[in-house]
Amino acid sequence: MRELLMEVFGNFTRLIILLHIVSSMILVGSLFAIRVIAAPVIESIEKEEERLKKGIDLMRRFGYIIVTLMLILILASVFMNVGLGFKYGNPTMYVLVHTKEAIWTFMLFNFIYMYFKYRSARKAYEKKEWIEVQENLILMIHYLIPLNFVLGLIAAYFGIILRGY
Repeated sequence: MRELLMEVFGNFTRLIILLHIVSSMILVGSLFAIRVIAAPVIESIEKEEERLKKGIDLMRRFGYIIVTLMLILILASVFMNVGLGFKYGNPTMYVLVHTKEAIWTFMLFNFIYMYFKYRSARKAYEKKEWIEVQENLILMIHYLIPLNFVLGLIAAYFGIILRGY
């Protein structure tokens, strides 16, 4: 299996690295855009029911993007990790790779938690329990998304450090 991953990476090195970088840029950029651009616009809607509906719609659409980007990142990371031989190289680089993987894993679990909060908000919306909907949206938009944004920036910085090796 290792040989296959190394051969695929050897044949498509630039494409795999491009997919990895672009998907991480879009992911971190979308986190920033939701928190800084979309959330204030949604919060400016005066009708509570409409505001909550738009917030739920935003998180649903964002979820589709997240799943796609995370799959691309995971696949590209596996190819890069095996193809570049991080396990057999510099020990500092190997630790940095695993630290970066740990950050992305934590972000993945955070996104999974956000999915459950989204489902909870959607069910509460159907029952017209506005306070619960608002609490779930506030948790996602004001806390979980900024946390993933900061972690994504740290992981990107580690990627820049790794590129120097």
